[in-house]
Amino acid sequence: MKQKRMFVVIISALVIMISLTYQGTYSYFTSRVEGTGNTENNQSQGQTNTLQNLIISESANVVSSNMIPGDSVTYTFTVQNPNNIDVCYNLLWNNTTNTFVNQKDLRVKLEKSDGTVLVGNAQFPATTSGTTMLLEGTRIQASTTDTFTLTVTYQNTEEDQTADMGKSFSGTIIGELGECKVPTGAETILAKGETDELKFDGTADNNLRYVGANPNNYVSFNNELWRIIGVFNNIDDGTGNRETRLEIIRDESYSEAMAWDTNNVNDWATASLQEELNGTYLNSIQNSYQEMISIAKWSSGGRGDYASVTAGDFYERERLSMQTGKIGLMYPSDYGYATSGGSNIDRNTCLNAYLFDWNNYDDCYNNNWLYDNIHAQWTLNTLSRYDGLAVFYVSSNGEVNASYPNSECAVSPALYLSSNVKISGGDGSQGNPYQLSL
Repeated sequence: MKQKRMFVVIISALVIMISLTYQGTYSYFTSRVEGTGNTENNQSQGQTNTLQNLIISESANVVSSNMIPGDSVTYTFTVQNPNNIDVCYNLLWNNTTNTFVNQKDLRVKLEKSDGTVLVGNAQFPATTSGTTMLLEGTRIQASTTDTFTLTVTYQNTEEDQTADMGKSFSGTIIGELGECKVPTGAETILAKGETDELKFDGTADNNLRYVGANPNNYVSFNNELWRIIGVFNNIDDGTGNRETRLEIIRDESYSEAMAWDTNNVNDWATASLQEELNGTYLNSIQNSYQEMISIAKWSSGGRGDYASVTAGDFYERERLSMQTGKIGLMYPSDYGYATSGGSNIDRNTCLNAYLFDWNNYDDCYNNNWLYDNIHAQWTLNTLSRYDGLAVFYVSSNGEVNASYPNSECAVSPALYLSSNVKISGGDGSQGNPYQLSL
């Protein structure tokens, strides 16, 4: 009978201790990171070979002062595998304290030295005497050393943050042996980091979006071609549970001419298009793919203007007036953030330009995979100042404009995949789209 081989990985502590003191209307803090190495061997009973523990880098200190909301502190550490086989392990927060009132303002990012983002935008854990998972089942190759950068950001919400004056947070990162984890679809895309065709949007949720004229974001869904809009954080399933999920949109329109609401009212909860997409259309999707769809809160939050609104302005307003459902439409901000810009007008200029004026910025819409030069396309959001009689759409001229709900535009269904959906094949190109599995 073969003896089952087991070993325990002990990673010495990486300690994060950050204290805050209040001055004026902002919070300031200093930070310190410490870690010690561990090179002891561990031999379990019946084990014929001795495997060395993973080794974390020697102590490293980072000190920052006079930080205000919006600033970040960064810590770098290494994990070494001295063995001649690959192993997988978990990184966990241990014995964390977090006295912040608005704990969502503390965000954590973990990435490797090659730019691969392993944890994109996690919330710093609440106070606990136990452990909270930071990174699960990551693989380290035999006889290699991986370098990690951990960034803790005190997020600027542009709101009154005085309730967190004098608050503090701290924690210890420890390691343990873990099973090799198959990443979710969101994790697979997130691991690519920022590239020419993937950009973080810089919003409060810091979503990762596909950009450019034709990025490799094709995915097979319901035996049709769809495309990944991006990896979105803090998506609410209607119960308050917030997760990171992929949002996808049908590559071919469901209809090239359909009213947003036949009764000419811009309320997504009662809109005829909402009922069509979450009724007849949803029922046409095969059961095996319906299981991959996540219920989500979709927002048709209205704006009182449209002539002087950027993609970022739309994004802030789009998170109001939530309606739970499975199928929705793209947001105006989805369209705006999908641009890569061009040789004459760069992406940053596009994002700072009003979407209503984009017909004058051909580099913005021509380098945008969500742009359709033939059909106007409905979005989910409404223009509130016209007494319930206007909805935003993306025109074939490239700008975002508004029209009556009973007007007719093209309809491209969009949905959020469940957080456990995985990418099991493909490379994202049109000829070899990503394949999905549960």
